[in-house]
Amino acid sequence: MLRNITIFAFIILLSILIPSGTIITNENVNKSRYAKGHFIVKLKNDISQIAAAGLSGNASEISAFKSILAEINITKVKKLFPHNLHNNTELTRKYELDKFYLVYTDSEKDITEICSEYEKSENVDFAEPDFIGESAGKKTYKLSKPNDEFFNRQWGLNNDGSVRTTSGRPGKAGADMNVINGWEIETGSENVIVAIMDSGTKLDHPDLDGRIWVNKNETKNGRDDDGNGFTDDVYGWNFAYENSNVKDDGGHGTNISGTIGASTNNLIGFAGIDQHCKLMICKNLDDENLGEYSWWSASLYYAANNGAKIINMSEGGYDYSKTLNTAIDYAYDAGCLIVASMMNKNNDDKYYPASFKNVLAVGATDTDDRRCMQFTWGGGSNWGKHISVVAPGNRIYGLDYKDSYNYDVYWSGTSQATAYVSGLAALLLSQDPARTNKDLKEVITSTAVDQVGDPREDSPGWDEYYGYGRIDIYAALMFGKTPVEKRVIKEKNNGANYEEETKQEEEIQKTGEEKQAKAVDRNSSDKQKNTEGKKARKVEY
Repeated sequence: MLRNITIFAFIILLSILIPSGTIITNENVNKSRYAKGHFIVKLKNDISQIAAAGLSGNASEISAFKSILAEINITKVKKLFPHNLHNNTELTRKYELDKFYLVYTDSEKDITEICSEYEKSENVDFAEPDFIGESAGKKTYKLSKPNDEFFNRQWGLNNDGSVRTTSGRPGKAGADMNVINGWEIETGSENVIVAIMDSGTKLDHPDLDGRIWVNKNETKNGRDDDGNGFTDDVYGWNFAYENSNVKDDGGHGTNISGTIGASTNNLIGFAGIDQHCKLMICKNLDDENLGEYSWWSASLYYAANNGAKIINMSEGGYDYSKTLNTAIDYAYDAGCLIVASMMNKNNDDKYYPASFKNVLAVGATDTDDRRCMQFTWGGGSNWGKHISVVAPGNRIYGLDYKDSYNYDVYWSGTSQATAYVSGLAALLLSQDPARTNKDLKEVITSTAVDQVGDPREDSPGWDEYYGYGRIDIYAALMFGKTPVEKRVIKEKNNGANYEEETKQEEEIQKTGEEKQAKAVDRNSSDKQKNTEGKKARKVEY
């Protein structure tokens, strides 16, 4: 009897001491996904040294790849990073971007086997599938219509503690980003361009009026007026369908654009974090909010070459890719701060681009400042050794991609948290245009508020659940000035007080080898039938 009581007591003790986030791991099944019919190859030498003599253009490129592996029929070859008048010649040479190709085939052979065969050639540096990732947020509709004061719905900007977490815990008043005080210091600048890597944007939404970046050197005339390699890219480019139509067909991108840059003090809709920045639309997700890595890589190249300094990537894939890593490094070396989502599996799996060295990785918090272990649709915020900071990410109201007057839609995920951090980065760059991407990361991480979350996870200093802490926009904009006054956070219906303290920490060395991952899987919510009308996508699993 005594032995049974001892075992029971031990089990109870374990349930208390072990963080619940390490027990509940929803949505954590992954499968590797990649495009059918094409793959990526990086050559060691210039293609002219491999192609048959007397040929030019695409015929020359096709002959080169046929000579490498004769038994695989090649139907088309395309440069992944085409030369243009705007690219950085020095960085292009450094990363050998002129040697990256998309190779198309009608072969029935598995793409991974074809890549393995190509890598045996002395002319090939590496070959890899064009992996597929996904957006890091899911859509939900509010069941009852509240009043018209839409800013009151934005608890991440002004949390009064009235919104409970998904699991029913009370909200915590003050568990927000302290943006109202921050706006007293800086509201943004039209000179700052934020690239939105996503499903597109509803360009005619009244709450985005005047906020979309315009390529002033391009007109809709069927020609590449500015010589940047893209025809009629007036508002950006559609990398998913290779045209200039950046209209949102998945909904995710419009929410992200509004979260970063919705017009403020205009009597409608919601307030964006940065009230003046321009939004460069790089559509690299399709109508199912899925994206091939080649689209992501090409959009990074485009954004870096066309003036963006903040790049928001509310998306991620499970597979490591040398190609995507190269594109991230190119954009970073060009001066861009890349902000990406930790993803939503509620586990410590590594996702890309968040796991790359030159990326600021963002996790999500709930209305009580704890790591969001269950979004409105399920899942939960991932954690890991590469996380930088966290920000509000559950039940984030935003703009609708179909109806300009529908403000009853919210999304949840590390996507939304990532957008908030990109908005803060834009404010910091507006405040001091001389800041580098390294400076921006230092300010954001140094002023993040530590130890506001679950004490079983949110330990002093950097930790793998919250990074350096939840971002504080006011503290970030006060960086280097007078000491920031502490804010007292009170949990609704609870007498306990929680003090936010701003701490400056040295950036830890993030470790861990990047590996060829095994899997990525869509959140089960993607498979639910909802108002978005999901369609089946032909991909290999």
